[in-house]
Amino acid sequence: MDTKYIIIGCLLFLNLVCLGQNRQTTDSVPNPTRFIPQTLTTNEFINYQLPPLDTLFESAKKNPRLKAIQASIEAARNDLKVSKRDWWQYFSVRAGYNYGILGTYTDQETQYTPLTTVYSGATQSSWSVGANISIPFDKLFTHRPTVKKQQEVIKNIEYTQQIEFNLIKNEIIELYCGIQYQLRLLKLATETITLYNAEYKVAELDYINDKGNKNRLLSDLKGSQKDAKIEYEKIISQLNIMFLKLEIISNMQFRNK
Repeated sequence: MDTKYIIIGCLLFLNLVCLGQNRQTTDSVPNPTRFIPQTLTTNEFINYQLPPLDTLFESAKKNPRLKAIQASIEAARNDLKVSKRDWWQYFSVRAGYNYGILGTYTDQETQYTPLTTVYSGATQSSWSVGANISIPFDKLFTHRPTVKKQQEVIKNIEYTQQIEFNLIKNEIIELYCGIQYQLRLLKLATETITLYNAEYKVAELDYINDKGNKNRLLSDLKGSQKDAKIEYEKIISQLNIMFLKLEIISNMQFRNK
């Protein structure tokens, strides 16, 4: 058997063994809440397990976009309470209380006595209670439609919230599937790099041993090796972007702080 193919086979076998060992380690200690930074190895990327979609959807309910709409719903509900109690303005109640001393001055004069002024006073108190009803006809007939309108406003905002939540779920699904796709591409890119590395080593050995003119073959392999590494780096970058977006939109903290 040709030495070149023996070396390629050995390198591929060692790479698969390393992948299998790393997969066993990852599966034995699953950590679905761990963020994937660029410092992780390729095998850790490949074997990463995303949280279930249901978990991401539940966490996304705390997304600021939904919380802003929820605040609008609460404000509309408070307006509804005010509208329902609007009829209280038709009634008014008054009450009063007085307390004090009521005094009088009396002038007295007879033929035997000169003019004198006599003062007399007594403590008195009084109170009063009353009520008034004033119902404008325009308010009377528009009260119920106003309440119903406010109820419809709340329903409309709730529908808007549901639509926004569906949009967020669609974004999560796209990122989720995109990450899975990129992880599969990463695995293929890793295998391609391993193959080109093995072929380059074989071609390099042939060149050293002067087994024909291999300059052109080495140059081609080096170019293919470079292209494979560029594609690998693109996939790594895309994965990190997707993970960061998924962290933001799902409001789930993948990163260890």
